[in-house]
Amino acid sequence: MAKKTVFCILSWGAAFALALLCANLLSFFYRSGASSIQRENAYSRSIRTPNSWIVRGAEGYGINAVDENGYLNDSGQPLKADYILLMGSSHAEGLQVMQEDTMTGALNRMLDPEARTVYNLGTAGHTLPLIVEGFPAAIAEFPDAAAVMIEITRMDFTSDELLSALEQPLFDEASAGASLARSLSAARRIRNDTLGALPIISLLRQQFESMEIGFAGAFGIAGFSRASAAEAGGESAPEAGGESAPEASRDADGREDAANAETSYYEALHQALASLRAVYQKPIIVLYHERVLIRRDGSSAIERETRCYDDFRAACSDNDIVFVDAGDAFLNAYETDYTIPYGFFNTTLGGGHLNRKGHQIVAEAFYRAW
Repeated sequence: MAKKTVFCILSWGAAFALALLCANLLSFFYRSGASSIQRENAYSRSIRTPNSWIVRGAEGYGINAVDENGYLNDSGQPLKADYILLMGSSHAEGLQVMQEDTMTGALNRMLDPEARTVYNLGTAGHTLPLIVEGFPAAIAEFPDAAAVMIEITRMDFTSDELLSALEQPLFDEASAGASLARSLSAARRIRNDTLGALPIISLLRQQFESMEIGFAGAFGIAGFSRASAAEAGGESAPEAGGESAPEASRDADGREDAANAETSYYEALHQALASLRAVYQKPIIVLYHERVLIRRDGSSAIERETRCYDDFRAACSDNDIVFVDAGDAFLNAYETDYTIPYGFFNTTLGGGHLNRKGHQIVAEAFYRAW
């Protein structure tokens, strides 16, 4: 009996180990590679692990190389002496498509098929304020750039967000990707090697972090409480020491109005863009691409941020920065062959990141402006 029990336990253990091994193998082709390294005094607050590969398959599918500086660039071709820096968000980074299909890859083919002209600094979460904040450090790290292209999806920021971006750090050579890779501690290297060999760990961690575990709303308690409060004609009490929602909202609106009275959106944006010109006098192109909506009747429309759109264009013009709006190109693509620039076969069409055709349209818009 004891032997059977031991054999059964060993069989279960072997089956579990085999299942884990198979899941880990599949993870290499679904989500693997390139953890992040935090840093200071540089263009971005983090980079990917230099000289590695990164695979992502949850949204679209992309296999991308990370260069010696920690950015997504294919080093297979030499970088031209008069290269162009591409700054932007996760759309510019392009993890959701194959590297040759990103806006960087498409632009490189248009400009010079025999060499790399565009160097990609795209970083997840890098909105305009973060780009402004890190701009001087980027120019210090890449001083030979012949031009800068900036990709953005949002222009509606508060004056405070734009003015805070003027606290721009000086570039520290110790924060360069190659320097960080050399200075990693033994523990960090072991951690990176372990995560590289066992991508299932990162995948499971992502799944656990995305789970919502709790009893909020369980057994209809929350709904019953709301109904009881409604019957009593009262509102939920504020937290201890806090304010009621309407009062907090009025105070927040008052503070924002006061800030706007001191510095308007245009003035704050003008100062932010002027700080780019203070350290870089060569061509700068800012490309804005907005969300595309598909109406019930099958027609398309774009979601422009009309509240600040004209001010943004004016601030760019006043600082000798070329402004490009890809919205009309998106509409033309849809009217021509029903191309939708966002979404993938494994996600919602029209949502999420730029797909392969979206990257191509953005690249063509950049190319025409260049």
